[in-house]
Amino acid sequence: MARKAWCFRASSVAVVLAAASVAAAQDLRIDAQVDKTTVEVGQPVTLTISLSGDLSGVQLPPPQFPEGLIVAAQSQSTSIAFRAGVQERATGLVFVLVPQRDGTFTLGPFPVTHGKQMLETPVITLTVSKSALPPNLRRQLDGPRFTL
Repeated sequence: MARKAWCFRASSVAVVLAAASVAAAQDLRIDAQVDKTTVEVGQPVTLTISLSGDLSGVQLPPPQFPEGLIVAAQSQSTSIAFRAGVQERATGLVFVLVPQRDGTFTLGPFPVTHGKQMLETPVITLTVSKSALPPNLRRQLDGPRFTL
């Protein structure tokens, strides 16, 4: 009788753990942030798109940016962690955007598809004003820089 009770408890624990891992696997989060929402022409802005949760089968189309913004650099990072026996993954896409003209730019929404589920980031508004420095002086200040 004790063996049957132990088997019942063990199978109950296995079912609970399986249900918890399925619930965690269906959890997907996406977010987008910029380091500044107001800049001058030529001043870089860092946009970070973050994905976390179950990333298997996730489809993220290449981000489209408004005309007048150029991508000066981009990078990607991925981390994997195990918490309470559940795998958690996170990916960050970082874009350095440089505005070429003044105006108001809309970044996003950036959509992601996971199976039949579709999520998207909130829209970010970037306000770009004309630079206070004349263009020839701006080029001199933006010359090569070295960090030691």
